[in-house]
Amino acid sequence: MGTMPANKNEQNLQENYNLNLTLLEEKVIRLVDMVKSLKLSNQSLQEENQMLKHQLMKSESSLVAETKDLEELSQEKMMTKMIVDDLIKSIDSLVDQKE
Repeated sequence: MGTMPANKNEQNLQENYNLNLTLLEEKVIRLVDMVKSLKLSNQSLQEENQMLKHQLMKSESSLVAETKDLEELSQEKMMTKMIVDDLIKSIDSLVDQKE
């Protein structure tokens, strides 16, 4: 333990010093706990961010594939329409020749 204070003022100063030191320790402990909590929260958010990035990449890939499929279907539709139009013209031509 420390030495005995010489007078009442020194005793009060020592008590204030001890009180301030105790308050400082408590604040440091709360700050350390807060930093630990924020680190855990940050880690969790980083993991969630990675998961969401992965999901976004999968969704983008799926969208690209579906867009490609739609383009192919659209081209097939145009080709089919052209073929059907040609067939109709041929049939009309044959019918006109028979008449």
